[in-house]
Amino acid sequence: MVGTRIVLLVSGVLVILLTAYMAGKYLHHDFKDAEVWYDAGRRVLEGRTLANLPHYRYPPTFAVLVAPLCALGFAPFYFVWYLINVWLFGVSGALARGICLPNAPHVPLRYHWRPLLLVAAFAVDNLILGQTNILIMALVYLAFRDDLRNRQWRAGIPLGAAIAIKAFPAPLLAYFLFRVRLRLVASALLSCAFFLLLVPAPARGFQRNLREVSDWGQRVAMPYLSRGQAGDWGQHALDFGNQSLPGVVRRYLTRVDAQVMARESAPIYVNVADLSSRQVNLVVLGLFAALGLGFMAACGLRRPRSQMELAGEYALATVLLLLVSALSWTYFFVMLLLPVVVALRLLEGGKPLTRLSLWALRVALWGLVAATVLLGSHYGRALGNLCGASLLFFFALTMARRDLRTRSPAASGPAGD
Repeated sequence: MVGTRIVLLVSGVLVILLTAYMAGKYLHHDFKDAEVWYDAGRRVLEGRTLANLPHYRYPPTFAVLVAPLCALGFAPFYFVWYLINVWLFGVSGALARGICLPNAPHVPLRYHWRPLLLVAAFAVDNLILGQTNILIMALVYLAFRDDLRNRQWRAGIPLGAAIAIKAFPAPLLAYFLFRVRLRLVASALLSCAFFLLLVPAPARGFQRNLREVSDWGQRVAMPYLSRGQAGDWGQHALDFGNQSLPGVVRRYLTRVDAQVMARESAPIYVNVADLSSRQVNLVVLGLFAALGLGFMAACGLRRPRSQMELAGEYALATVLLLLVSALSWTYFFVMLLLPVVVALRLLEGGKPLTRLSLWALRVALWGLVAATVLLGSHYGRALGNLCGASLLFFFALTMARRDLRTRSPAASGPAGD
């Protein structure tokens, strides 16, 4: 009881301090991405176009959903959106705990504060920028939780909504196809179409919304699908802030200034080669294939037999999502919350893990701490500090997931049945 009160007190103090900081940013007109969402929402209210809107690189869905909040004025929108994100961060923590300890009568206090602390820097980055990734995380974790409960049709709805808001979670469909969760995939595709095409239609008109979705697809989605480029970000996608595997590999294999967005006079080069774009794409595709094969080798073709095996797969799929994305800015890595909870749970003991897997999980957690410390170094980020930490998590979780599959006694049936 005393420990709970201390955690609540410290959390409350931190939220108050962060809220004061956000108020200071508002007074200094440092609105970051919140201003982008507000501009998009106001355009919806005023009937103006969203096509080619600078800095708004998303389908119309989120602009339509946030428009009622924008009708209140910028100040209410700014602070309410910030408080919604604080709440969603807590919800995501509860969902992650529910995935890893679904039947626990009492969740130990350490699961309430340690995982949140380890990803706090990325959560704060989301809050300061006013970004949408905490919302995306909550929706994805909700899909995982419902799939864990074998509610496939219901699980697809939040996943489809997340993809309609920001296409970033779309690769998770490949994981669910691998696990033959066909009803979940069908539900996700239908709900994505609903949120992309039908939800904005009353406010935008069906034909106009279709044009705007098509414009987004041609400007953002197709360049990545056809050429591996991050939409209309151009050279900025190679900046040190992008910690995705394609971004980091391109910095290593082409001579590109890693301080594009910082606009500093002294460039940073970390390349060890200077390959053509086609050669780099082949390397990236090879690495993607290696990661995919590693995932399948660790998880096996048989559906998970226990809740912990399934939680391990969700954590692995989340890490892969961060690695294969065309863009993974610092705030994207708040989604490491679930992998952190899974790693802590596996380290508790009582699981059939080898000593090597246990050490790998410890290294992954400390690697995340080290990567967080290196956020203050442009050179460390140019080298791929968060990408490296994610790779450590991937290798550690693949080893642990394989141990769970090969060393666990046979269960009575698949998870969720």
